[in-house]
Amino acid sequence: MQAMVLRGTTLTVEEWPQPTPGSGELLVRVLAAGICASDVHAAAHLEAIIEETGHTSWYELADLDKGMVMGHEFVAEVVEAGPDVSGWSPGDRVVKAPAGETDRPLPPRMASAYSSELNGAFADYMVLWEPTLLPVPDNVSVEVAATTEPCSVARHATHEAEAEAGDRVLIMGAGPIGLMALMWLKHDGVELVGVSDPVALRRDLAASLGADVVLDPSADGFDADLEAGLDGGPDVVIDCVGIPGIIRQAMDAVKPRGRIIVVGVCMEEDLFMPVVGINKALTIKFSVAYTREDFQETLAAFGSGSIDTTPLVTRTVDLGELPEEIARISGGDQFNCKVLVDTGGSA
Repeated sequence: MQAMVLRGTTLTVEEWPQPTPGSGELLVRVLAAGICASDVHAAAHLEAIIEETGHTSWYELADLDKGMVMGHEFVAEVVEAGPDVSGWSPGDRVVKAPAGETDRPLPPRMASAYSSELNGAFADYMVLWEPTLLPVPDNVSVEVAATTEPCSVARHATHEAEAEAGDRVLIMGAGPIGLMALMWLKHDGVELVGVSDPVALRRDLAASLGADVVLDPSADGFDADLEAGLDGGPDVVIDCVGIPGIIRQAMDAVKPRGRIIVVGVCMEEDLFMPVVGINKALTIKFSVAYTREDFQETLAAFGSGSIDTTPLVTRTVDLGELPEEIARISGGDQFNCKVLVDTGGSA
């Protein structure tokens, strides 16, 4: 089968062994996969991260000399069930979530998020562990289903924020996670949500998706516009940017006794003044990933139509174009939101 392989910091599309399902596993065909910022970061920095941190549980099975196939945002269809698996039929569409309650032991080759033992979704086929699977509602498109994982990240972050209807919320960053967080907050009935982003096209997209206020953080008068637009300033700030300096900006922006939820993954050291947080009695919470319940809630919202991520999918490429696309994104593309990879399985 074809797959995009990462060796060191080099990406190539090449033949890769098609996996075979073992006990408790299923072979699935990838229908579509999303490019995550973490994929872009890993292509450039994973080798250095492993050198710095060692082979933690995240990278335990990653061997960048042998090569590794990334891709964790996807929708797939069942091709074949392995031994001891029942209840799934060929053609069933699935996504992967955290495992539900099970007596099945985790297959050793699935013990690492980044693995050279088992490929990710930037390939024609994958093997998945049955307890992690969730079915996709029949009325949900392939494009929307492929955004289940990032939309679950945003759902988890908004749960962590504990925003109520009367709270004023600022989302910093109008990328996929920020815009999906906006959708969830409006879904939950939060009345006043602002989004800040320096890119006009992204601000326009945020406005079209229901943002009550859109702001350019690089503009003169941003602080005054923020205070005016959010009726005195935000009670909650959700950081969906993840670059040095953003946490300090969030601390400055939020009201006293406010809450800051950090979702953006900063890959560098960062500095802020603790005294600012102390004087304002702030709560800063780092939000990681999601729960199985977040996935279930996301799929239910997709099925009911109360959340529709279709407008966020602004570009689709095929597997052969993927290395060039990741290089383009790494180079600073600001004009696309969510880019999907069509492996040919959705045709």
